[in-house]
Amino acid sequence: MKYSSVLFSTILISVVASVPVKRNVDPNLVPDLGFTAGKNPTGTGDCDGAVNGADGKPIKIPCACPPDRATFLTAINRDIAAGHAVNNPSVKVSFPTDNSVASQQARITAASISLQNLHGPGQGCPIVSTTLRAQSKAIDAGTARPPAVAPAPAPPRVVSSAPAAGGFNPALVPDLGFTAGKNPTGTGDCDGAVNGANGKPIKVPCACPPDSQTFLKSVQADVAAGHAINNPTVKVSFPTDNSVASQLARINTASVSLQNLHGPGKGCPIVSTTLQAQAEAIHAGTAPPPPVAAPTPTPPACKVASSAPAADGFNPALVPDLGFTAGKNPTGTGDCDGAVNGANGKPIKVPCACPPDRQTFLRSVQADVAAGHAVNNPTVKVSFPIDNSVASQLERINTASVSLQNLHGPGKGCPIVSSTLQAQAAALRAKQ
Repeated sequence: MKYSSVLFSTILISVVASVPVKRNVDPNLVPDLGFTAGKNPTGTGDCDGAVNGADGKPIKIPCACPPDRATFLTAINRDIAAGHAVNNPSVKVSFPTDNSVASQQARITAASISLQNLHGPGQGCPIVSTTLRAQSKAIDAGTARPPAVAPAPAPPRVVSSAPAAGGFNPALVPDLGFTAGKNPTGTGDCDGAVNGANGKPIKVPCACPPDSQTFLKSVQADVAAGHAINNPTVKVSFPTDNSVASQLARINTASVSLQNLHGPGKGCPIVSTTLQAQAEAIHAGTAPPPPVAAPTPTPPACKVASSAPAADGFNPALVPDLGFTAGKNPTGTGDCDGAVNGANGKPIKVPCACPPDRQTFLRSVQADVAAGHAVNNPTVKVSFPIDNSVASQLERINTASVSLQNLHGPGKGCPIVSSTLQAQAAALRAKQ
């Protein structure tokens, strides 16, 4: 028995040792992105990119772009090991290690692919968030590559549970005066707290503003640090007296925390709150405006599709097919072709993750049907009749549309043009 055990172990070790191990490439050969994220945030999630547009000004990019060096190296090593973009398998990559012009260009191409498919097919950072194109031109011209611009990245937000040293008092934090999720458009936008020049509410992300607890934690962390933790060059103060100057300083700190909630310039726009109106009221010596009355916030939905049929006879086979799949012709900025052409005859752009896969969609529809309303937007009622009348088929398409557009929260889903549901409804109406 002892002999058999030793023999088996020897064979196992030999087999394991013979399996080739994919090693990471030499990081010195991976092109530097030449830029860092978070430059000149607008407060709406956009920042300056590495490349100027036709107007001579930096092209705007998401403030999280480009990724930090460690994240990028992880992504490109993963893609090189697979021989293709892991998040977009039809796109092949190669990474030759010699210094020929062709090999240097191949490495730039691999870097560009990993960058633009960082989080999914076509879901990454735009090429203009880097100097990769300029590096490619420099290689062709036989000149040196542009140097990298690399100030230190912002440290991650750490929220202390202890009161800030400066005597932070949550009761002194200005109320945001508004709640998220008003009148969702179905494309992720909702009404904000402020009207535009046309007298209508300015649109804001449906997740804005944050809930009170999230906001208080953010302000407290920033006050304790003396600056926006997610944007350290922006200083904040939080005086505790009731002078006009101190009240305005607290509103300014609230505004900074709001607009840098998730990263430099990655937060909620000021128009998702009444902070500007509160500041004007303080200047004028009048009371700050009261918070806008709002219905009780919807608790986060936890969609669980039951394995049993819904009480009204839910049948997955009756759920309309979305008629399209995600990830068509990614632009590299997170947008892809949708299922519907616009007035110019070209596909309307949609998020590259839209529409969802069939299983995800079925779970969402089933949960909504079982509840009798959109689980993530309870004021929107749904029904799912099971007969084959035109009216019932149209009702099922309507329910599918509601589930699609509220997939992740009120108004936070996929646009209807990422599917053929409208065309399906039009075909049915033509039969009436």
